[in-house]
Amino acid sequence: MLSSNELSYEQEVCNILKETAINQKLEELKENTRANGNEYIFGVCNDGNITRIFPGSKTSADASSVEDRCNGHPDLIIHSHPGGTAYPSKGDFISDIAIPPRIANCVYGVKDDKITCYRTSDELRNKYRPLIEKSLKKLRGKYIKIENAIDLEEEHRLKEEYENEYNKYKALLTNIVEEVVLNIYPNLKSIKYPYGNEGDDYDKIIREEPRFGNFSDVWVKDCGKI
Repeated sequence: MLSSNELSYEQEVCNILKETAINQKLEELKENTRANGNEYIFGVCNDGNITRIFPGSKTSADASSVEDRCNGHPDLIIHSHPGGTAYPSKGDFISDIAIPPRIANCVYGVKDDKITCYRTSDELRNKYRPLIEKSLKKLRGKYIKIENAIDLEEEHRLKEEYENEYNKYKALLTNIVEEVVLNIYPNLKSIKYPYGNEGDDYDKIIREEPRFGNFSDVWVKDCGKI
């Protein structure tokens, strides 16, 4: 459940984006996204510093670059959707938990030329972030063992172990996505993660019926055109 302090970020975030230095960086992010068709990302650190803009691919941008520049303490993380609207994807919610900014994450959508900000509760972050870190640590360990395998038989066995661990990781991410998304759209039947080419009920409904407000363990704020 969102605390009163966490809910206060919802009231502040749109005005924070209008601050001169942040707004200038936001305009640069928009321009880069429209020009190149890739996602871009930058952040505002807890000491007030603003990171440079980091390029991503057509479908993702790495929030860990912002986290590193902010020494693990980002206040805001802002990225773009070159081919979509300004609404968080399922992966965006996972990123908000795995690399949590104090105030919020925000996404700029080229199609509607708007910005949406969102935040999961500290309760949800504290529940799932250690599980994500533990699972990734296991995967990295398995990968290193594969790289150091002494023969093909051992390599094959280790690859099977890696695949099993990766399936557990995907199941964890699916559980996270379901818990967050069902807060916003409790009647959805099909929620898939990772992404499939055909999408799922969530991918369809956010294009037709984007919902904003407080939803128990997550809020989604429409900041409009900034």
